[in-house]
Amino acid sequence: MPTTTPVTPVAPATPAAPITATTATTEAAPSASGGCYFTATLIAALLTALIGLCGVGLQSLEGGPVRTPEAYRERAAVTRSAGEDALHGLAPRPASADATPRRVPDTSCVDDLGFDDDGVTRDRPAYEWRVDYADRAAYHSALDGLRGIWTGRGLTVRTLEAPPPGTPGAGLRGIATTDENGVALSVGPDSFTGEPRVTSDGGCVRHQPTTELTE
Repeated sequence: MPTTTPVTPVAPATPAAPITATTATTEAAPSASGGCYFTATLIAALLTALIGLCGVGLQSLEGGPVRTPEAYRERAAVTRSAGEDALHGLAPRPASADATPRRVPDTSCVDDLGFDDDGVTRDRPAYEWRVDYADRAAYHSALDGLRGIWTGRGLTVRTLEAPPPGTPGAGLRGIATTDENGVALSVGPDSFTGEPRVTSDGGCVRHQPTTELTE
């Protein structure tokens, strides 16, 4: 009789765990484009401001915008009138004074760097009146009175120190200001003669040529 070998039952296979797809998540790095845009914008703004400042500076160096002959004559008239007002504001009145001002020569208002085009010239409308006082006390009293007038108009008045002993105008102080129209005004001793002067300076002006200047 044949021998029967017992069969060991096989356990059912364990089902494999389901495979789950894993998606790698990578955090996006901060974009550099935003920072670059901001930097470029800032640089552009700074360059624009710098160009503007340079333009203003060069324009000042060149004597400002080119004015018409009429505009220059008007500037000269305003400058002369401002000086006359300062002269008439002196009290006590000087013993003598120039009835007509002298044009102040100036060598700084020139186109040394060659900025000006053809048909453009430069002039500085500047005037001075000689005044004479009997004594220093009267002169200094007149300065104090004019300082009060200028201060009353809201102008900033600077004191010009008296020249030292042994120099022209020694002991005579002066005053200076800039009026509402940008005209520089001063009263003080001349650096060469020591005689008191009233001066008005309208600044260097670029303008189209004119043969009819206000003297």
